[in-house]
Amino acid sequence: MPLYEYVCSECGAFFEHWVRSASAKEEVVCPQCRSHAVDKKFSTFGVKGGAGGAGAASLASGDNCSTGGG
Repeated sequence: MPLYEYVCSECGAFFEHWVRSASAKEEVVCPQCRSHAVDKKFSTFGVKGGAGGAGAASLASGDNCSTGGG
């Protein structure tokens, strides 16, 4: 079950909510003010290096982990 982060449009509260399925049409309610006006936040904790990350810069400069540097 994925854990999503939300922010309430009414009171500004940040909260997390377990979702049974990514495709499920589950109603999410703010636990603080009980509003249904909530927005899913982009979570960066699950993001792993990309084209602009430090790993890409190291490879571009010739650094190779398997040879110990370069």
